[in-house]
Amino acid sequence: MEPLSCTTPEMKMETDAVQLKCDWPMQQSDDTNLRLHRDKQWAVQDKRQVLQRTLTEMHTFIKHAEWWFHKDVFAQVLQDAKDAVNCAEDLLDEINYHELQNKVEGHAILFHVQDYHETKIDKIQGKLEHLVRQMEQLGLYDERQQFIIESINREDDLFGEEQTIFGRQKEMSELIELIVLQENSPTDKQVTEVHAVSDSKRAKLENVSVLPIVGSGGVGKTTLAILVFNERRVRDHFDLLIWICVSDGFDEKKLMKRLAWSVAENEMKTDDLGCLQRILTNGIIHHTRRVLLVLDDVQTDACREDCHGWKNFLAPLKYARSGSMVLVTTRYHRVAERVGTLKHMFLEGLPEETIWEFFRMLTFGSRNSNSNAVLEPIGRSIVARLDGSSLGIKIIGRLLSLKLDAKYWKIILESELWGWPHQEEASIFTALQLSYQYLPFHLKRCFSFCSLYPRGYEFDAETLVDSWVAVGFVMPSRSILAVDIGHVYFNQLVSRSFFQRSPTSSRYVIHDLLHDMAQYVARNDCFMIKSRCGMSRIPPKVRHVSILGNGELSSTDIECLNTYKTLRSIVCIGVGCDIITNSVLETWFDHLTRIRMLRFISCRLKELPCNVGKLIHLRYLDISACDFDKLPTDLFCRLYKLEILDAQNCTLHAVPKDIIKLVNLQRLRLKDDLISQLGRVPEVGKLTLLQNMPYYAVDDKPGRGIQELKNMNHLHGGLEIDGLRNVTSREEVAGAELAKKIYLDTLVLKWHESIRPQKHNSTKEMEVLEALRPSSNIKHLEVKFYMGDGLSPMWLRHDELSSLASLSINSCPNTTTLFLIEPSETGSSRSSSVSFQSLTKLSITWCRSLTSLDNFLQPECLPMIKVIQISNCEELASLPTNNLVHFVHLEDLEICHCWNLNWEPGLALPPSLKSLKLEACGEFSDSTLSCLHNLTALTILNLRFCPSIESISAQIWSGLWSIENLKIVCCQGLVTVGGSESIAGIKNVDIRHCSKLQDLEQPFRSGQADSQ
Repeated sequence: MEPLSCTTPEMKMETDAVQLKCDWPMQQSDDTNLRLHRDKQWAVQDKRQVLQRTLTEMHTFIKHAEWWFHKDVFAQVLQDAKDAVNCAEDLLDEINYHELQNKVEGHAILFHVQDYHETKIDKIQGKLEHLVRQMEQLGLYDERQQFIIESINREDDLFGEEQTIFGRQKEMSELIELIVLQENSPTDKQVTEVHAVSDSKRAKLENVSVLPIVGSGGVGKTTLAILVFNERRVRDHFDLLIWICVSDGFDEKKLMKRLAWSVAENEMKTDDLGCLQRILTNGIIHHTRRVLLVLDDVQTDACREDCHGWKNFLAPLKYARSGSMVLVTTRYHRVAERVGTLKHMFLEGLPEETIWEFFRMLTFGSRNSNSNAVLEPIGRSIVARLDGSSLGIKIIGRLLSLKLDAKYWKIILESELWGWPHQEEASIFTALQLSYQYLPFHLKRCFSFCSLYPRGYEFDAETLVDSWVAVGFVMPSRSILAVDIGHVYFNQLVSRSFFQRSPTSSRYVIHDLLHDMAQYVARNDCFMIKSRCGMSRIPPKVRHVSILGNGELSSTDIECLNTYKTLRSIVCIGVGCDIITNSVLETWFDHLTRIRMLRFISCRLKELPCNVGKLIHLRYLDISACDFDKLPTDLFCRLYKLEILDAQNCTLHAVPKDIIKLVNLQRLRLKDDLISQLGRVPEVGKLTLLQNMPYYAVDDKPGRGIQELKNMNHLHGGLEIDGLRNVTSREEVAGAELAKKIYLDTLVLKWHESIRPQKHNSTKEMEVLEALRPSSNIKHLEVKFYMGDGLSPMWLRHDELSSLASLSINSCPNTTTLFLIEPSETGSSRSSSVSFQSLTKLSITWCRSLTSLDNFLQPECLPMIKVIQISNCEELASLPTNNLVHFVHLEDLEICHCWNLNWEPGLALPPSLKSLKLEACGEFSDSTLSCLHNLTALTILNLRFCPSIESISAQIWSGLWSIENLKIVCCQGLVTVGGSESIAGIKNVDIRHCSKLQDLEQPFRSGQADSQ
């Protein structure tokens, strides 16, 4: 079959479009031309819909064909189908691009362009229909595909991400004892256990012990090392613990850089080996650290040139403190013999009963497998094929747990893949392939895409999901955001053990054997370029390419990528700007116009060429590590499909105003000071899909009104709206439609910065506040510098904020009343159904005119409150003291700088209270201190500027069983604390500036009390 050509004459089309602009304007005076224009639009639209339906059908065939990924006979038709589908998707995307261009630039899609679209649709439609007939004849559907589990619903199938050890307790204990007790010179017993390897072959190191763990792939070496690495005794014993994955080859310079980074706690910008060694040596000597270094998955290349690179890499560790240790995991005995200074630990496959117990837990969970006489023998037969491999058991166990069905289990047991040798570890590789085969199609694409990254690469879940969305692997939904669907995909892959937590961060890693399998199944679609010789092995129809910087590639080498027109992704990792030159980028951008994702990871490029605007399909641009101080104009003039722009670490001076042309932009990653500037860009409301804008400044200038927020309903996280003083009416605020911002969880409403009472229009202020009704999904709400007299909008009193967890009322100087319950005419509170079931924290600060909180601090309204903070409310005269004891979940109470507060007799506090801070809060006297009786959970007591307190009796201290931190400062009337013996059992005490105190000499401090 003739291959489908995907080349599109875009440059010619653009030139013709310029020439025809004047000939075919959007508003034509000639009625005939206008009718023809509309007819053409409808014709193209109808054909687009037909093409879309055919694409859906083709996706089904490709999904069935992927089942046979291990059969070469299906490889060609699968590639042809993917090529055709990609071309169709790109054409539909191009049509949509021109529609967006029309929307942004305000001119019509030209007849010439529409003719071009119609011709291309007809051609691709014919190719797809031919392929549909061809694939129908192949009979791609296999009844076993009915057992592919599209989603995981049972909670007990998810065992969490904690590392669990089965059958390795003895090895773990031995390792810990050896590591913790190891001194600079090995004991006699340890010497006798060292393998009989001649000194000339062993790579000796002064002052550092090297302990290898050897075993086949998937046997559990890394899991054992992780458990030891995270063991408390081990972490307490060493001053510095470092984990480095060496899977992708022993590059001493690269590894030295990572080691120096860990020691110096700064990113290393130098690549000079001598300089890195000096930095590392100085860091170790200066801090006199005992070091534990884990080198995971060391390959045989560590032993090349008589271990010369190995010795250079570890040479600085000879300055480490006595007892330092290097723990090495490897599949190769040769590596263990050459680098180890202690006898290596060899891990064999787990014993039969141990591995069965592991399998049983994974598949049946808490259910007893003995109750199923059919499944258990099938399961034991499958386990017997895995040679004790813990990874194989985990992968297959999770697969079988999805469907406890005998027919399904037998199909797995009898799969032809078991008899298909691939490498030495054939059984484990077969288990991995089986698990991959039974993945849903969308998860297959997402996982195999990860083969672009090197072994041991640590994946950030958010960034990886963004990549999947950008290249079109996430199936769209009308009601759920694509990124949220992508996170569901990721969690499903984690639950099936395709990802596991990194030992040292919140990121995720892929086991080396799974990485090998991903490279195999994606061999025609994804390719990783490591060296010059790899350029000749790039598949002709490759779609995704990564380039690793290792010093072997030149700019001429990678410039040749411009011939691979099918490319959708280019990921550059650690490639220098001397290789990715401006000339290389210009060539790429001229020819690789189908690119959807372009990432420069750890690549310090200096600039982007202006022709970046030719990448009309580009969704994801990552320049986060580049040294840009400005971005090319074309980036904003033409990239209408761009969804993610990551310029996190770029030294940009300002947010370009033209950014509003990126109408598809969803996430913009900039430095904090820059991302705040986004909210000052005129007409920012055009970015209707934007998900992150933490700050918006309302102004009376054009394009800066609060109405700009109207259609920005995809905003996530937090939003601070500043400058509400510039709002002129309730109707203006209502136009922002804050209630539709359902993805926001934090909202800050800010008027203008003043904490002193000011002249104001109270009615207008209250109307504006009323119109600022937020979404019911808001969890954190703060009102700042509000100038109204009352702060009780209906949406706060009518139980609309059911998710609210924290409420802060800050610097509202004119506010005199706050109430959740309406006061009656007689002065008592009316009953109300308002209840903030989720509210746990309340903060009221700098409300200088506030006089009462009696209608606000009501237990029935705040049943779950844990923290109450009230400060700098100068006119506050009273608190509902009888209510406080009924806040049964209250743990933290702070009342500060409320000088006029009168404490009524009978104050009682709830026994749940853990922290109490009273500072300059009126006439808090000895009689009021009776509230401290029987606060058995109280751990922190802080009394400051309480001149009315004269004595604290020993009886009070005897009831404070849990108190650990006591601070009494500037209580000028205090005479006694009941004697020094009364407070002797308190761990941390700080008493000072109490001029009348007779019991103690001041300042009196014990434990670790600070002096603040």
